[in-house]
Amino acid sequence: APVSGGVAGTEQGTLTVMVGGNAPALQQAIPAMQAYATRITHMGVSGTGQTAKLCNQTIVAATLNAIAEALSLARAAGMDAAKLPEALQGGWADSKLLPLFTPRMLQAQPAIVGALDTMLKDIDSALDLAKQTRTPTPLAGTVQQNLRLASALGLGAAEISALICLSHPESLPAFQAQA
Repeated sequence: APVSGGVAGTEQGTLTVMVGGNAPALQQAIPAMQAYATRITHMGVSGTGQTAKLCNQTIVAATLNAIAEALSLARAAGMDAAKLPEALQGGWADSKLLPLFTPRMLQAQPAIVGALDTMLKDIDSALDLAKQTRTPTPLAGTVQQNLRLASALGLGAAEISALICLSHPESLPAFQAQA
């Protein structure tokens, strides 16, 4: 039963739980899970909770790559990139990730919400599953290579926000200090 929601979700008891396994056993476990989660979804047989988590991480990693590239484009074009979340709020590009990670990408933070190498591990696992199931995942493959490149630059222990360094290299020293 993997979870999603990050450090904040853990602290607030609002995690999302993706459960695979026996439905009657889940019914017995739900009261305990409600101590730390607000959404508990039975995904199917054993292993499907992990599959759901890998799908989640694939979406999150791809979105963070897109945010990093968009912020770098905004900066390069002379725009105040910090205003992007406000400008896009309510539109199709809006997400929970955009307002959370924009300031974290524009200025490395002392406390991290998730290490880049942890996301790389998850994307590696997602691509292993894609290989086993013969599922084409070209975008996830690109995301994996971006994560590998950032890790090779010494950013593995830094926050996932360090992805911005791939298209905005002047940010590299601040994120390397974080690692």
